Amino acid sequence: MKNYLTIGEFAKLRNVNVNSLLYYERLGILKPMYTDPKTKYRYYAPEQLSSLDIILLCINLDIPLKELKKYQDEGCYWQKKMLEDGKHIAEEKIRNMQTDLKKIEYAMKCQYDQDEYADCKGIHKRKINQRLFITEEYSGDLNNIAKFGRISTGLFDYAEKRGISAVTPTGFMFEFSGGAVTQYLFYEILPTKTADTKIMKIPKGIYSCMQIEFEPEMNYFEFLSKNFGASEKRIAIVSNLIRDRLKIDSRYNEIQVLDGYSPTDS
Repeated sequence: MKNYLTIGEFAKLRNVNVNSLLYYERLGILKPMYTDPKTKYRYYAPEQLSSLDIILLCINLDIPLKELKKYQDEGCYWQKKMLEDGKHIAEEKIRNMQTDLKKIEYAMKCQYDQDEYADCKGIHKRKINQRLFITEEYSGDLNNIAKFGRISTGLFDYAEKRGISAVTPTGFMFEFSGGAVTQYLFYEILPTKTADTKIMKIPKGIYSCMQIEFEPEMNYFEFLSKNFGASEKRIAIVSNLIRDRLKIDSRYNEIQVLDGYSPTDS
């Protein structure tokens, strides 16, 4: 059998387990070139490495190996079809990883920005660049956790289905205009070319900010009036804080207020 490789030798060429080769044989996707009828020793041809490489590629791409058997059952040119499909899957994975990387970089930037103001007490000024929010109008009690969870989950799923990448921070937003107040739940999102009525551009500006520990029964309207005064035109954002120094039972928000804001600024 000098022209063949033992199962151990064949496995070592791609650093796989012998048991994996036996499993591939049971699935019918990689059978030995020859099996000794007496000893049951299995032997593989060097050219079978290309088939093993395709199996390993399927594993890396999360293509179920049973799907590979379907490709093989299609007959001629199955490798070409499988590789074409694999290319599309790999490209999609790359796009998803690039989006995840952007999300990580965005979250890190938010973390660095927040760390810069982590020790500020009371109201302080903070320059914040333009942001994009995806929003859902929210009426009623802001402290209704079940309702918050339901609407928040729905908004996140909506964004994902539209190809919009929601990132942290998230929170509530109050829009004051002409004596009326509209409140929203929001997620910040990565820059997108998708046009959607739920997307709002939050203008850059010098915001009056204040970090507060979350209190379940807080009346935000009273808090804003007491600490930031009244304003006919204002946007007030209650954003969750990403903090390393949180106590296990504490949550912090940052209130960001921009006076002179009008919905037409979005």
